[in-house]
Amino acid sequence: MYFALEPALMRIFGTPELMMKTASWQQDINAGYRKTAVAPEHRSTRDERLGDDGIRKGDLRERMQPELFAILTIRYDDNQANRSSAWLRVTHLFRSDERLPKAIRKNPVMLSLYLMWLLQHPDMQQKKGKVEITGKSRKTLYRWRIACEAVCNEWIRLAEDHAEELLEEAGAIKYEN
Repeated sequence: MYFALEPALMRIFGTPELMMKTASWQQDINAGYRKTAVAPEHRSTRDERLGDDGIRKGDLRERMQPELFAILTIRYDDNQANRSSAWLRVTHLFRSDERLPKAIRKNPVMLSLYLMWLLQHPDMQQKKGKVEITGKSRKTLYRWRIACEAVCNEWIRLAEDHAEELLEEAGAIKYEN
């Protein structure tokens, strides 16, 4: 179930066309913005890529904890400004997480560069290049990487599981038996 959700979230967060393999995806994106259907009164109508997915993104934003939605934004959004503002919302989570090495938690630059890179979807990590920490022994870097990956994977799993529940309730994703 974890992997079945990934394409839905990529679509909802506006994944770049280079990451989409089919011609129909590229046609939808290259066609530009389409007007979404009128949302309920409490939401305004907006131009969004890929129609109804814009409304689903709005639903997730309204119904999820802000920190979990921010993690999804960092993971799937192709807009650097959106990822940067999302990072500001989750910084306190990572600064207070005792499982992370103290040297990383206390260094705001290393914390933001390294953990934001780890939170991104692997296709986006490759697009942006690898973040390297220098001046430390291999053993130290290995321990740091393992600890950081474990923490990031846990937060990603929490965010994606919550999004999956909400999207299933809304009927946006279905699983075949």
